[in-house]
Amino acid sequence: MPTENDFNSLDNLACSTDVHLQILTPTQAIRLRSKLIGVDAGRSIILAHGNDKAWAAAAPFIRERQSVIMRVVNSDEQDANILAFRSSIQKVISVVGRWLIIDYPKALQTVALRQHSRIPINVSASLICTTSNEVVSKGDLRDISIKGGAFVGEEIAGFKLDSQYKLLVSLDEQNETIEALVTLKNQQEVEGQAGQIQYGVILEAEATEAETMVQKVILHHLLQNPKH
Repeated sequence: MPTENDFNSLDNLACSTDVHLQILTPTQAIRLRSKLIGVDAGRSIILAHGNDKAWAAAAPFIRERQSVIMRVVNSDEQDANILAFRSSIQKVISVVGRWLIIDYPKALQTVALRQHSRIPINVSASLICTTSNEVVSKGDLRDISIKGGAFVGEEIAGFKLDSQYKLLVSLDEQNETIEALVTLKNQQEVEGQAGQIQYGVILEAEATEAETMVQKVILHHLLQNPKH
């Protein structure tokens, strides 16, 4: 259950904060990027109406009472977090500006991005040799934190502890690829999944770079797996 502090975080989001908006249709989930114009606490959330190709394609679905999912990274606190909720479009305004008015949520999901907090995810990824750039294992990231996480995939031939690889994650909805240097600290067989090995990975990146990567990966996971 969300706490009062969670709603305070939503109410106090800075203007121009990036917003990930997902429009729910019977056949597909349309993903859009927007900017926060402001929050009328307890009543509504005002977003900028975009003007790129994705927004143009989504035009038939941008109407009153249309169901949406909104997600935003709140980085203004000591521990950044991701806020997410399901709502509906209250009004589309095009007179004083191109705005979307979203109903204020009654329920809120939050994911804290604390340094040592392992967050369960399921995101396709690959491990790549740092010298040959060959893929040595295809699999999934199963959890992640600012420090590292768990990768489950094909067994790496000739694996050695503390060896380094490049971790590659493709963020399809953003046409973006994340690449990070990781050190593999351990390996163990995955129960009930023949031929699958779990590797503990440590992110070899500065704190701010690691935090940005983790935020993007978690948002990608949430966009793939919306909670209705």
